[in-house]
Amino acid sequence: MSSLASHQGRRWFDTAQAAEYSGYSYLTVLRALESGELKGSQKAKGCRWRIRLDRLDEWLEGDAA
Repeated sequence: MSSLASHQGRRWFDTAQAAEYSGYSYLTVLRALESGELKGSQKAKGCRWRIRLDRLDEWLEGDAA
């Protein structure tokens, strides 16, 4: 897991950044987004995912539903 300092002040993550922050693989984060387990947004289907830090933290704590 990377240090929290490298993400200081960041409010939004893309999938790769969320994977680095969480310590999970890119595919695990992507699957969680696609299943709705992790909340994120896309401008259109197939576009880059954007994940809010608070939603990512909720998912990591097991409270995302």
